[in-house]
Amino acid sequence: MEFQLRDSIDDQYKVIEKHRGGMSVVYVVLDEFSQRRFAVKTLKEELLADRAAVKRFSREAKTWLNLGRHPNIVEAIIYREMDDQPFLFLDYVAGTDLQKLFDSEKRLFPPQLLKFVQQICAGMEYIHNLPIGPTELGVVHRDLKPSNLMLTRQANIKISDFGLAKVRGGVTHLTETGQGVGTYLYMPPEQFTDAASADRTSDLYSIGVVMYVATTGQPPHHGSNLGVLIRSILSDEPPQPSQLVPNVPEPLEEVIMRCLAKDRAERFQSFSELSQAIADVESSVLEAVAGQSAVRCSQCEYMTWRRYSSCPICVGPMERVKYRSYGQTDTAPPAKRADIQQQSTANPAPAGADTSTAEAAQTLFKRAQQWQHEGDLRRSIALFRQVLAIDPEHTKARRSLDEAALALVRQRSQKATRAYNWPMFRGNITRTGYTPEVVLPPLRLRWRKKIGHWVIASPVVANGVVFIGAGIDMGMNTGRISALATTTGNVLWEQEFNHEVMHSGCVLGGKTAFFAVHNRLLALDAIRGDILWQVNVRAHISASPVAWQHMVYFGTDDGHLVAVSAKSGQQIWQFKADLGICSPPLVWQGKVYVGSLDHRLYALDASSGRELWQYMTGGEIYGTPSFHQGRLYVCSADHRLYCLETLHGRRVWEFQTQGPLESSPAAWQSFIYTGSRDGRVYAIDATTGDHLWHFQAGDWVNSSPAVSGRSVYVGSHDGNLYALDTHTGVCLWQYQTGGEVQSSPAVSDQSVYVGSNDGYLCAFASRSM
Repeated sequence: MEFQLRDSIDDQYKVIEKHRGGMSVVYVVLDEFSQRRFAVKTLKEELLADRAAVKRFSREAKTWLNLGRHPNIVEAIIYREMDDQPFLFLDYVAGTDLQKLFDSEKRLFPPQLLKFVQQICAGMEYIHNLPIGPTELGVVHRDLKPSNLMLTRQANIKISDFGLAKVRGGVTHLTETGQGVGTYLYMPPEQFTDAASADRTSDLYSIGVVMYVATTGQPPHHGSNLGVLIRSILSDEPPQPSQLVPNVPEPLEEVIMRCLAKDRAERFQSFSELSQAIADVESSVLEAVAGQSAVRCSQCEYMTWRRYSSCPICVGPMERVKYRSYGQTDTAPPAKRADIQQQSTANPAPAGADTSTAEAAQTLFKRAQQWQHEGDLRRSIALFRQVLAIDPEHTKARRSLDEAALALVRQRSQKATRAYNWPMFRGNITRTGYTPEVVLPPLRLRWRKKIGHWVIASPVVANGVVFIGAGIDMGMNTGRISALATTTGNVLWEQEFNHEVMHSGCVLGGKTAFFAVHNRLLALDAIRGDILWQVNVRAHISASPVAWQHMVYFGTDDGHLVAVSAKSGQQIWQFKADLGICSPPLVWQGKVYVGSLDHRLYALDASSGRELWQYMTGGEIYGTPSFHQGRLYVCSADHRLYCLETLHGRRVWEFQTQGPLESSPAAWQSFIYTGSRDGRVYAIDATTGDHLWHFQAGDWVNSSPAVSGRSVYVGSHDGNLYALDTHTGVCLWQYQTGGEVQSSPAVSDQSVYVGSNDGYLCAFASRSM
């Protein structure tokens, strides 16, 4: 059978991508036990009854598994048959392939091509010479082509797809004389006449075609139909690359043409021989591009002529450089300030070659104490953290770290800052959870108001009024919307309903408040609380609405995202996902981004609802995505935080926690913050996805963090509201409410507001106020 997205193979491997080929289907799956991704290859459903096809697939699996592990080969992990269907589990390569580069670039930057070819040579030399059995030495691939040359996020080649491979020394049963296999453009002449006779040099010919296409932008042979193409490959000599593209170095041209020789004896006889030839021509290739402008990725160091805004391999940032001789460039990626500091603090000169771990930690500790004494608190904090990384039981370092972090908070400016509204869930239209308003811990309780029996909705604040929804009986049958003065907590108005109010509202222009109550979207006068209009829908509204300009967007539990007029409530458009939408939408630059319980993040045109792209995660999406510095960040119940580029939804990186993520990420400068049901708050590098720090709370963290004044405010099911240092994760302050804190804090009007499941809304202000 064929599986669809979100189906589970063997009740364990959730399908998150599906790719159909000529004879097979490849699924990208998420192992729900280990939370690892795998690529799973199987036959198409219509071929399962074909004994020859099943035998061919079984042979491919055995060949691939026997290859073992090599850095330039996609590793086969296990072969299984389930319900009479064969499955081959493969290592998942989270990158792209050479064919996609050819499609977008036509010609590759020559020094980059040489790097790729050397990696291919390393992998193929291993494949050709690996002992398989007593009389079998190595494997001939027979289907080397750009789409089978995968690229990891680090721009490393991994050779894939051994469906046509032949074990050298073994008997070939599946391919007979006169039958051609492989992709025609990359096949050597002998594979058209006697495919079973393909040998090492056949693979070398195929790589010669890859180099020819990468150098000239076109294949060495053409044909108006398959017959003409095959006759050309069998009989015609291809034009020299220099006839098609100027300034191709002659030594490189000779290497390519030697690979393409029709007589096998005239080709290179091994990939080690080709590797040496590539090394010999490197200097001439580098000289040929000296002085040329190129673009380089600052993360994976991929180089190209094309001016990408982000890397086509790892989606990292690109920078323009001028190439000089021998691979030098006239610019280097600027070192990040934090990296420079880390280099100066993380690797102190050892006292001697025999310095023990404890002595090294103590040396670092003394240096950190000196910086603390001199008032360089940030530097001392960084080094105290290094000490604890070496010796987690260093109690003096932990105590000193806490003291330095608290001293740093007190050292910050205490003068009043401008007050900013927090008019919607996550504070602003980009949903980053960040405000430029500074509210510094330690905090004091400004006021505490009972507004219901339980509060899981998050407050929003506009023009001196805080708006919040609650449930007002333990049966969860009725609810209330309250508007309170930010300074005193006095109730300005209330509206009660026959259903609980579970989601945050939003305020547009300080005049109209929008709330979802069961299957109704309400527009309320923000000053008086009067209902201006309401829209009834058939399903339950399952996410907080967002209002932007003249439209309001909201999701329902039957999978609809609806856009209505903010003035009248008249429907403008609706979009249907496969399952419910519990993710509050993000609206930015003419697009709406929203997650769904069908595991997808959708990008839609904000004016029409037309789908632009979708990205499949491994679990349900409950939180709203955040837009920060040109990228999207979204949490999934598959334990992962994803970073996506916005144009096509390509993944830049992913970060895995130990529990489902149901909160929405906060973003500030180069940091991304998120809570997890593993009880931790994480800080992740926004550019690379690297783990920076984590804080362990006492229970789940479903509350979405808020960032203000270099403090991260976040609640937990342990009943606490925490203030954490943005750079270190040190707890600067905490307050125990009377119930679980699922509500996400709002920061506005010099206070932090949060609800808890004991039915109270609390407001906290800096003690200096």
